[in-house]
Amino acid sequence: MKQYLVSKITQLVRSILKWVDYRITGGDSGMTDEEAIAAPYEHYARIRARASIVRTHRNRGWMLLDFDDVQSLLLDHRFSADLRKNPFLSKMIRMAADGRTVSFLDNPTMLNLDPPDHTRLRKLANHGFVHKSILALEPRIISLVDECIDTVDVGSGKPFDVIETLAKPLPVRVIAELLGLPQEDVSRFQQLSTDFIGITAIGNSELMDIGTAAAEELEAYFDQVITHKRQHPGDDLISQLLEVEEQGDRLAARELVSTCIVLLIAGHETTTHLIGNGMHLLLDHPEQMQQLRDNPALIPNAIEEMLRIEPPVQFTVRTALEDVEFSGQKIRKNQLVMAVLASANRDPKRFPFPNDFDVAREDVNHITFGYGIHLCLGMSLARLESKVAFERLLARFDTMSLAEQDIAFVPVPLNRGRQQLLVNI
Repeated sequence: MKQYLVSKITQLVRSILKWVDYRITGGDSGMTDEEAIAAPYEHYARIRARASIVRTHRNRGWMLLDFDDVQSLLLDHRFSADLRKNPFLSKMIRMAADGRTVSFLDNPTMLNLDPPDHTRLRKLANHGFVHKSILALEPRIISLVDECIDTVDVGSGKPFDVIETLAKPLPVRVIAELLGLPQEDVSRFQQLSTDFIGITAIGNSELMDIGTAAAEELEAYFDQVITHKRQHPGDDLISQLLEVEEQGDRLAARELVSTCIVLLIAGHETTTHLIGNGMHLLLDHPEQMQQLRDNPALIPNAIEEMLRIEPPVQFTVRTALEDVEFSGQKIRKNQLVMAVLASANRDPKRFPFPNDFDVAREDVNHITFGYGIHLCLGMSLARLESKVAFERLLARFDTMSLAEQDIAFVPVPLNRGRQQLLVNI
């Protein structure tokens, strides 16, 4: 009987909350998940052509597709990032999870919190992400990028994989050093980060079990690290967080662990996708790559254009705390609103020729890093790592071209990234 009830609840959750399982991108167009992953921008454009805000009856929520609407939502205190404030949703998710841990309900991070808790956690974590501190990391990042590129067998005549060679190892090594974690644990973090995403796949028992196991392993790992650093503090971000905690801040032990996990995972996965997506754009537009070779000072602007046209995170979700009049529509309390960052970045009312990749584009004021209080904490680090990566790649290899291959994307519509990118040199 219990198994039958869980099955029915799971079906209900999937029909109401497809986005939790990263399936909302299929939307009202009738596209499959696979089609949405392969061609999300065409999908968003078709919906946006109908309306800037649309009711998604399949998901009992709303989609925002225009730049101004997305930006306004992320500033609006009537909408919450904390899904625990939606009692119906929370109850249904817990029932479908069948006793498993649900990270954004049981151990929410600053990504899933509202003020004042969000403010407190972000203030603590911000110590390691001050812009001056990040810029001081550039010499070390250059060294790490060169170490990665040095592994390429130039004389073999074979293509190399930019993702495995550079885009994956660089960001995780940087964030591990920033947190004060051993470099020998890097490969372990990469696998756990991939597995951890499954914890949000409500209704998919296999993925949830994998995600729960990864979450438990990460929590146990950081418990040990924190215990060690209490006794042997160093010049790293975890030690800084502990120092602030010891000075009387209300940071609880679970909050500290959750903060470490989100910094580790969010601190490298999106940068991996940024480098991979950006390199693919350059390979698809060799004239743009040549423009950067001729004028390397354009690389920072090119990175903003990469972030605009191929954002590593495609959307974010909020829940309405009250009945709201928004953009001419009545959004009811506890309804979900999906702010489609990837659509906002290609809004033709905001960006001329929005589907054109232009490394010299002026006013690349994208919304990829979010907006308002949840603006991405690690954006300066992501920009610096990708800048160094492209500078060194273009300087090291006089010619690069896309090798013949079938491009595979990460299998969740929430994220946009290549799993492999083979390059001829």
